[in-house]
Amino acid sequence: MAITGEVKNRLKMRLARALGHLNAVYKMVDDEKYCIDVLTQLKAVQAALDKTAQLMLKQHLNTCVVEAVKADDSARVMNELWQLLRKGSDASSNDPLDISAVNSDHACCRE
Repeated sequence: MAITGEVKNRLKMRLARALGHLNAVYKMVDDEKYCIDVLTQLKAVQAALDKTAQLMLKQHLNTCVVEAVKADDSARVMNELWQLLRKGSDASSNDPLDISAVNSDHACCRE
C-alpha cells in the first residue's frame, strides 16, 4: 500500500524538519563550531529521523502487515520486518569511522 493522505503529509513534515537540522549540522561543521554544539544538533537530526521511522513503521503495521496477514502472507512480512531490524543492528559494523583520520584545531578534539 502506498503512503497517502495525512500520513504522507506528516512524514514529509518530519523529513523536512530532519533536513533542516542536517543542513544546520553541515553548516556548523563547515564553520568549525564547538564539538558539543554539533553533536547536540546531530541528536536533533537523529530524533527527527527516529520519529519519522516510528510513524512509517506504525503505518506499515496498520496497513501492509494487516493486509498480508488477512491474505495469509504473514511469513513474508514477518521476514521483511526481521530483515529491517537486523539491518539496524549491523549498520555500524559496515562503515567504521577511523577517528585517527580526523584532524581538529580545537584542543578538546585532539588526542
